[in-house]
Amino acid sequence: MRFFDEIWECLNSCDLEQKFSKFSQIYSNFHSCDMNFNSDIFKLSVPSYSKICSIKSMKEIKQKHTNEAFLHSIAHIEYSAIDIALDACYRFRNLPMEYYLDWLEVANDEIRHFKMISDKMESLGVKYGDYIVHDGLFIALIKTQNSLINRMAILPRYMEANGLDANLFMMKKLALNGDRDGILEILKVIHKEEIEHVKKGDKWFKFACKIANVDPNSWIEIVRKCYPKAFEAKRALDIEHRLLAGFSKAELDKIQKFQERA
Repeated sequence: MRFFDEIWECLNSCDLEQKFSKFSQIYSNFHSCDMNFNSDIFKLSVPSYSKICSIKSMKEIKQKHTNEAFLHSIAHIEYSAIDIALDACYRFRNLPMEYYLDWLEVANDEIRHFKMISDKMESLGVKYGDYIVHDGLFIALIKTQNSLINRMAILPRYMEANGLDANLFMMKKLALNGDRDGILEILKVIHKEEIEHVKKGDKWFKFACKIANVDPNSWIEIVRKCYPKAFEAKRALDIEHRLLAGFSKAELDKIQKFQERA
């Protein structure tokens, strides 16, 4: 199996059934087939969901405060996370086999998360693509496609960790206000598994820093070079689970100071 070529095909597929079937084949064959790791590296151009969804920038999208719209926004994050994990496998070469297995495991989780959300949306008469989506996560992929350090710093350790904060907030809100559509249990599953995803990103960020002789304590500075206003949004941090995912107390204290000054 030509591993990187197969991943690239899966990454760019927009047919959900074919995409997930293709991934299942790659995942199941990862240890059982002869792998060919020779392949060119192509740059990202358009997100795979561009043929499924209408896309606008994050600033252009007007929030709709319905459970259907909320679920669709979560589905879009999970779909994007599938491609983020696949591109992590595809783009960065000559790394330990453990690296590729880690991101295949993440992609497998994200597909399952997407299906859980999709099933719930279907019960409410909604499908993925019914609402406008943003391309913020894809832009982050573009910005970081030439650097493993930047990719691990920004996607798992910054953006997905922010997702832990947002998910915890939504779970508390649903628990307080009621959960008539049964969304809370899905979010609990996603939240628990996303902690492990951030932890994997933390591991490979520190690995990449060690190889490049970069101080991992410069993480905040690395992120702010790509996103100058990073960490300034006022949000309650999921401190307990960020610590479990590899963050230091000093890092979290520094994030909170940025919030206080903003």
